[in-house]
Amino acid sequence: MTVTMLFFDFRLTMNKSNDPLHGVKLEQILTELEKEIGWEKMGELLNIRCFTNKPRLKSSLKFLRTTPWARSRVEILYLKTFCSKHKETGKLIRGILAQNTAVAKTTSTKPAPFVWPTSKNN
Repeated sequence: MTVTMLFFDFRLTMNKSNDPLHGVKLEQILTELEKEIGWEKMGELLNIRCFTNKPRLKSSLKFLRTTPWARSRVEILYLKTFCSKHKETGKLIRGILAQNTAVAKTTSTKPAPFVWPTSKNN
């Protein structure tokens, strides 16, 4: 009996993660934020239109799943609201911000310069 309990406890400790967002779904994040601070306050804090213009859970989820910068803002707000005492929160927020900065540097928002096509008939 004690051997089984020790094995079970060992498996539980192996599955624990230092990431406060581990296992938390985006829908759960939005639902908890909406209950805690509301759509209006989320719109003010994050400046994301899906929270200010007729906010609904379904449309917000759709937008956030396809827009990485907005999802990052929501995740950071969630971490600051609910996980501020977790020891890994600061490191995770810095990681999210660094990842966003790296992506922004690699993706160019400037259009390619126009080049007149050349004809092959000389």
